[in-house]
Amino acid sequence: LARVEYYMSDILSTIETRRHEGGMIVTDPIDVDYGNDSAAAGRYGKLILPGNLYIIGTVNMDETTFPFSKKVLDRANTIEFSYVDLLSMPSFSTATADKITVTNEFLASKYITLNDCDAADREYIGSVCTTLSRINGILEIANAHIGYRVRDEIVFYMLNNREADLLNEKAAFDNQIMQKILPRIQGSSESIKTML
Repeated sequence: LARVEYYMSDILSTIETRRHEGGMIVTDPIDVDYGNDSAAAGRYGKLILPGNLYIIGTVNMDETTFPFSKKVLDRANTIEFSYVDLLSMPSFSTATADKITVTNEFLASKYITLNDCDAADREYIGSVCTTLSRINGILEIANAHIGYRVRDEIVFYMLNNREADLLNEKAAFDNQIMQKILPRIQGSSESIKTML
C-alpha cells in the first residue's frame, strides 16, 4: 500500500553500483544506520547485495495501491497477469513437474553495462537501439520516453534471448515493450491520447 520507491530506495540505489569484480557481481555497501546499536553494527557490518540475490515481487493493482513510479519501472521487468478463463476447471491430476537444478551462473546476468557486451554484437545492439529510438520518438509526445537504463536493460534481454535461442526476435522485443515500455504509459491526458 506504500510507494515502492520509498521503502526500496536504498536497494534501488545500490543496484546501480553493480560491477564485475574477481569474476563476481558486487555492489557498494548499503548505507545502514545502526544508531547506537554497536552489537548489530559488529554483527552485520557492511551490507551488500550479493550476486545471487534476485528480487521478485507481486502486487494486486486496485484503487488502494499506488502505481509504480518511473524510477521503479526503469529497474524492473513488469509482467502483468490479467488473463482470466472462467471456463477452465481445476484438473485433479496428481502429476508433478520434473525438478530442474540450476546454478547461480545460469541466472546471473552476463551484462551490467554496455561495455560488457562483445564487440561482435555491436551491429545487433545497433539494430535494437534503432528500433528503440523510433519508439522513443513516439513516447516523447507524452513525455513518456525512456532513458539509457531502460535501453541497456532491453539490449541485455535481447542479447540473452538470442544467445539462449529462446524466442524469435519479434516475440522477445514484444515482451520488452509490454514489460518495460507500456507500464510507463499512465493517465488519461490529451498528450497520452495523442501519443497512442
